[in-house]
Amino acid sequence: MKTLRRFLATEGAMGEAPVWYSLIQAARYLGVPPWDLAKKPVWWMRVALAAQSAENAAGKKSKKVTRDANGG
Repeated sequence: MKTLRRFLATEGAMGEAPVWYSLIQAARYLGVPPWDLAKKPVWWMRVALAAQSAENAAGKKSKKVTRDANGG
């Protein structure tokens, strides 16, 4: 759990997320129970995590653009 906490606190810069955490994140994103997602091809988990990552990155970029446009 220590490495997961470090991973989350540093937004992925340090530590590493265990495989089960990725499964839970993907299931949460897709709105399905993790035990159901675990029975599906790993492609679904990878796609869900990629989409979530892209949305998070776009959201951060959008916030920065808005902040810069508002003077800081």
